[in-house]
Amino acid sequence: MAGSLNDKLAETFAAKWQAENHPHYSEMLDKFVFHMSDAAHDVRQLADALQNADVTDRGTMGKLLHQFFLHALPHLVSAGQLYDYVPDIFPEQRGVHEFPNSANHDVDK
Repeated sequence: MAGSLNDKLAETFAAKWQAENHPHYSEMLDKFVFHMSDAAHDVRQLADALQNADVTDRGTMGKLLHQFFLHALPHLVSAGQLYDYVPDIFPEQRGVHEFPNSANHDVDK
């Protein structure tokens, strides 16, 4: 019988970090599982919409993207940073603030 999502996440985290004997291991494990499981619903919804883009209307796609970027992505980044190194690798990660002549050119960087 397959375990729950939280069990599988905990097992995966433990396989990577348990041997390190980190003094905050239990807290890190709990936070990793929380962040990953809290994002799961939004990830599933967006993945389904992306897989079925031909039948997903623009309004629904916009709502799902908004929810993903505001809720799921911060959780995923937090979980990723607990699990391993998460690099900043794309120049556009600063968003509209990095593009010249954008509507937000007065926003502090």
